[in-house]
Amino acid sequence: MTGPPSMRLRVEPNDEFLRDERGRAWLLRGVNLSGSCKFPKYPQPIPSHLRGPAFLRPRKPEVSHDRGISTDGVSSGNAESNEKDLVKENGNGGADGNATAYSKPAASDSNTSRNNRDNLEEGHISFVGRPFELDDATEHLARLRHWGFRMIRWVITWEAIEHKGPGQYDEEFLEYTVKALLKAKQGGFKIMIDFHQDVWSRFSGGSGAPLWTLYAAGLDPHHFAQTGAAVVHNTLPNPETEPMLRMVWLTNYYKLACATMFTLFYAGKILAPKCTFEGGINIQDYLQNHFLGSINALVEKIHATPGLEDDVVIGYDSWNEPSCGWIGLEQLDVLPEEHDMRQGGMPTPFQSMMLGMSKRVTDVAVYRLKIVGPVKTGSRTIDPHFSHPKAPKLPPWTLSLSSDLLRRKVKAWLEEEPRNQYDLKYGIRRDDDFPKAGACLWAQHGVWSMDERKILQQDYFARGPYSTDSNGVAQRPEKIRWVEDHWLRFAEKVIQVVRKTHTTAILFLEPPVYVPPPDIVHRDSENMVTESATKSLTTNMVYAPHHYDDVALLTKKYLWWINLDILGLSRGRHKSLASSLVFGKKATESLFGSQISDIKKECHDRLGKRPILIGETGLHFDVGLDNTQQAGNIRAQTQGNSSSRSLFSWGSKASSQSVNRRSKQFQQAFDNILNGLDRTLVHYTLWNYTIENDQLHGDGWNGENLSLYCKGHTESSSGGKWDNFPLDLDVGGRAIEQFCRPYPIATVGTPLEIEFDRHEVVFKLRTVSDSTLTSLGAEEETEIYIPWYHFGGPECCTVTVSDGSTRWPGQDLRPGGLPIELLHWRYGNEKDHWIEVRRTR
Repeated sequence: MTGPPSMRLRVEPNDEFLRDERGRAWLLRGVNLSGSCKFPKYPQPIPSHLRGPAFLRPRKPEVSHDRGISTDGVSSGNAESNEKDLVKENGNGGADGNATAYSKPAASDSNTSRNNRDNLEEGHISFVGRPFELDDATEHLARLRHWGFRMIRWVITWEAIEHKGPGQYDEEFLEYTVKALLKAKQGGFKIMIDFHQDVWSRFSGGSGAPLWTLYAAGLDPHHFAQTGAAVVHNTLPNPETEPMLRMVWLTNYYKLACATMFTLFYAGKILAPKCTFEGGINIQDYLQNHFLGSINALVEKIHATPGLEDDVVIGYDSWNEPSCGWIGLEQLDVLPEEHDMRQGGMPTPFQSMMLGMSKRVTDVAVYRLKIVGPVKTGSRTIDPHFSHPKAPKLPPWTLSLSSDLLRRKVKAWLEEEPRNQYDLKYGIRRDDDFPKAGACLWAQHGVWSMDERKILQQDYFARGPYSTDSNGVAQRPEKIRWVEDHWLRFAEKVIQVVRKTHTTAILFLEPPVYVPPPDIVHRDSENMVTESATKSLTTNMVYAPHHYDDVALLTKKYLWWINLDILGLSRGRHKSLASSLVFGKKATESLFGSQISDIKKECHDRLGKRPILIGETGLHFDVGLDNTQQAGNIRAQTQGNSSSRSLFSWGSKASSQSVNRRSKQFQQAFDNILNGLDRTLVHYTLWNYTIENDQLHGDGWNGENLSLYCKGHTESSSGGKWDNFPLDLDVGGRAIEQFCRPYPIATVGTPLEIEFDRHEVVFKLRTVSDSTLTSLGAEEETEIYIPWYHFGGPECCTVTVSDGSTRWPGQDLRPGGLPIELLHWRYGNEKDHWIEVRRTR
């Protein structure tokens, strides 16, 4: 597979499109590659449904000096899978039996000589092979190109680079990555590197940061489930009978583990001044510097590989879906209004802190996600210890211990002995005044009293600690501005690190979810964004927010007659969830496109007119199916005498045929999304293409099932194999007839409007010649993708133009013998132009 010669793309002032070296306007259409990059490949894949020591190895039990019994060694279950307070060990069964099915990467690993010191998990993982094995690259990249994609949002996590410990980079993964990017170059792809995270880390229920970052903060992921500090799919306690609540992973943004980490990452110097390392480095700088170091290691590796910068890798994301943690909260004993994603148990921030210290908490609100939003269904009591009469069988090493172990307390904070061991293992050097082990970091900063169980400063996370004047009067600090003073400043650091090496890199600035962009255009004296920051952030920058149909995404249901304008609600255009309801077929069909138009206007007003790339959008492929046929409704099963709990199946009603089903609800909702994107002429990368997606596990991550590709999926082909290419590239594709759409790849002048009727198989494009045309010469051509899947090639369709001429380029521009899917159009003498392509047979 050999694509056309690559060329650099650039962002010009007051232009919604990217321009190539010939001045043509590029409309980027692409895909995220891939969802499986969120978890390791070796020594075995660890998707979120995999339980046992492959995910998080149990520690050797240490002895509690106050009770004389073990205080560790049984890994966490997950209290949020249902409303029962069952606690279950993170199995001594699970992944071990499968480990031999996968070979480790060939390169040597210096850590292997440590022989499992202190019986702590050694981090023998590797993301080599993410997103694909090099031997499989040609097939998958050829498929993506055949479907019309020319842009890839390339998913890489911090953990993939620096999982071994602070400053220890996985050189083998970096080497693999440049080889994989060279494969993408052969296909003529443009790449945006996405530094990906979800709710901080795999070990707090998502993806992103390495395990050692949690240990550096003093947190203990072995006890997150019992203490409600995080909902972690891998530690689901009762998967045989209780499926994980749909999309519950999003609630981790508000829970102790994730909220603490983002708070420390962005505002540790204000809110956690006692957390210092190596002679005074605050945890904020400690975490940020290591993350930036990982970014720099990747950028330098790409820079050292000829032919990748600009030709292939055109830019870098600022960071996927960043969160403020608890920064900005004015009250700690209520569920903040902005914590609007509510599913399962939803402790307040204060309740989360108490649970983290093993305190029994009553009246934890319980919610269920309905089509009209979260609905409170009751409350529950959480007591973080092993006390339930149905507590599971304990591991063998506990048999000689006191039965009091069943009632032992557990904390979300590391006790002194394991914290010291992890510090030694990872080379973490805390200063002497770092908050003591086994106690809440926030209590030790004066937020609340552990003994009295009361809040000491309600607005601590909104303003920081109060100071006193010379008369002893408390001075109230100014309110912390997270977006302007913390998130934006870190985004500036990211692009500065990148451009130190890759000077022409595009910044794909991604805002926090449902947070409007900062108003850089109208900076005033109160805006702390400096002139230099403004220039570095706005020069060669693409605005890259995410946008989904959130109701369909969260509920896996689409009702054609009702929806919610969540974007409008987040912007204050509606006073309540009820007032954001949208009724009627026409209104629901146009809602997504209208929201994208609002995002465009907001960007142009605040950041100036520039390209907008929707970095993530898409839909679960099991929207509208029966619950038992949805990837989120997973149940564990055992086979034979195996103790493994890594196998999951659909509910009892599912059948082998259900994998090929797509509901009418899905088709309507997906058409709304894609038509809205076409209508607004924004760039986009769909979420996602996951090679491992299958009918049992979906994308393999938290019950999501958005991949355009599914192993074993069969769908109508566009014509089978072609003469010079050995594969039917449509096999495995899902909803090809919807997402595989014609569009102008590179336009002479500027595209004004595109319209595609997939039922009538008609494509229309309007363009206008502008000042760039005079510098291009009369020979330049607009390049249009016309999918074989719909149009069947030149022999099956007619082309009509307002002026000029068209041609279908020959074999020289068809990578690897793929079918002719490019139409070139040379204008005549008019200023305004239109073209229509219609299938005739």
